[in-house]
Amino acid sequence: MTKLLINFRKHRYRTANAMLFSNFSTNGYKATFSFVCVLWLSGCSDWFAPTAGEICESHPAMCVDLNLDGRCRRDRADIIHLRYTHREDEGDAYKYPLMLALEKYAVCVEEAQHIEHVKRKGKEASRLKGVITARRELQRLARETKDSLDPYLTYYHWTRFNDQDAFHRFERYAASHKVSAPDLLVSLASFQIKSDENKTIQTLYRALSLYKNSDNIDNAIFHSLYQLGLTKENFRFAYVWLTVATYFDDNVDTQLASQLANKHKLPVAILNDVAEQIADALDEGEFSARELKLNKL
Repeated sequence: MTKLLINFRKHRYRTANAMLFSNFSTNGYKATFSFVCVLWLSGCSDWFAPTAGEICESHPAMCVDLNLDGRCRRDRADIIHLRYTHREDEGDAYKYPLMLALEKYAVCVEEAQHIEHVKRKGKEASRLKGVITARRELQRLARETKDSLDPYLTYYHWTRFNDQDAFHRFERYAASHKVSAPDLLVSLASFQIKSDENKTIQTLYRALSLYKNSDNIDNAIFHSLYQLGLTKENFRFAYVWLTVATYFDDNVDTQLASQLANKHKLPVAILNDVAEQIADALDEGEFSARELKLNKL
């Protein structure tokens, strides 16, 4: 997911729009990073990968510039594993999770340094070294990847540095038929919402069409489509997507759909059938807005 550093357009549906993409953020990516990034990039061989301590023993250069105390151990290990696993890679793909790991590590070490600098002055130098390393490495990687065509890196440069050239590269890729990752389309939608709600909806539809396992769908897509329906005053559309959300998100208040239907006298039976068809298509990994004729909503 999103708190994607986008300032949404202000209008009378400000409250509704403020909720759009609330779950799509690079912060969310970072929060789950330590669990998924190595599996994403390396595969099942990581079950037999060396520990961070073992890597440091055999490849001390990969660890010597990081803090050595017990603080931020997990964040430090993420960096070490990425360095080790991709030590011979010539491509850019692994640099995106590495940059996120360095950002996360820098925050952790800086916080630890502020909290404990009085009690344990002897460890300040080690933590300061970690902070300096993280900042230096982030600057180096930013320079190396400034002109990268990797979609995640172009997204990084756009959101971190407001690099418009990077955004245009990201936009061109996300608009192409090469996209296989729904989160890239969600990122594009977070920008489109500022100027084109209809295009945003189509982009989110494309994102849904890429999911082959409904368990992986980010529920915020449903909530964003619901909010877009409210914004456009298309209450049939809003009702359908709110109802779809109830199939996948146990936290949805089912009374909201009833209230919406009663207030606007909606044809509930018909709309429930549409919502069920959408949910079935998503469960089967075969969502197609065209085949479902969602343009008629």
